[in-house]
Amino acid sequence: MKYLIRAAIVLALSLAATTLSAQFFQRSRTGKPAVFEFLDVGQGDSILIRSPEGKTALIDAGTSTHVVQTLKRLGISSLDLVVVSHHHSDHYGGMHAVIEQFHPKYFLASNRSHTTSLYLKLLKEVRDQGIQTIYPTERARKIELGSLVLTVFPQPPEDKKEENNNSIGIRVDDGAVSLLLTGDSEETERQWWIQTCPNLIRNAQILKLAHHGSRNGTDAHWLDLVKPEVAVASVGTGNDYGHPHRETLSLLASYRIPLKRTDESGTVTIESDGRRWQLLPSQVADRPEPEEHRKRTRRPSRAAEDEPVESRRR
Repeated sequence: MKYLIRAAIVLALSLAATTLSAQFFQRSRTGKPAVFEFLDVGQGDSILIRSPEGKTALIDAGTSTHVVQTLKRLGISSLDLVVVSHHHSDHYGGMHAVIEQFHPKYFLASNRSHTTSLYLKLLKEVRDQGIQTIYPTERARKIELGSLVLTVFPQPPEDKKEENNNSIGIRVDDGAVSLLLTGDSEETERQWWIQTCPNLIRNAQILKLAHHGSRNGTDAHWLDLVKPEVAVASVGTGNDYGHPHRETLSLLASYRIPLKRTDESGTVTIESDGRRWQLLPSQVADRPEPEEHRKRTRRPSRAAEDEPVESRRR
């Protein structure tokens, strides 16, 4: 009987080792990390995600066509997925040019009612290219990007007064390393997610601060759930909104969470091997020319964007 028990234990340990080896076999074979790049696009968001197998996703595209040159400089020739987190032009302004240049396979956006002539032009380009469009639903949905898993949060009820609260939330999992992206979500939307899908929020090592580090984009309850090891803020130099706000900086400091900012570091690059993450040296050289950068960090005019219904509360 003791021999049988001992044999069963040895077999179980052998099977466990085989499972673990198989789990990491593909990663060791490619020899490449997953890469998360928070692009310096001025006062806006644009995050490039690259899987070890070479699959690519772009979440948001800043305000201008500059993002196309940045992607080319990073060696991007095609995109598998593009995402518009919500219908504000500092997130989708450069997406039309991205789609024209890189012809992505999938387009993820919300179907919320807030719209502008610029956003309608983007949707027409998506339709004309025959790109498959997908939307968040009332349940979480998963998208495989090579060995990375993107989980799209359930979509809360529409907030017709504040488009920021219609942002798409995405958790990116690379083995034991997770990245959390929630657009410009304010307290109302974040509280809904906390009540509805707290497990998607918990324990993400890398947090992209919502709403460019605004005081309404981060709170103590959120940090208690996420428990980030590093935070990233996508902001423009000298932006009119004062992002990131002092309240957010103080809160992060009280939690001893280091912050990387695109206005100070340029493009912020983080690599993951599925077990650990590391921050790469800053890429300030990827910044736009100073004059162009200055123009894009000013508060956009409604008349110029033809966006009479867009909320400009920051």
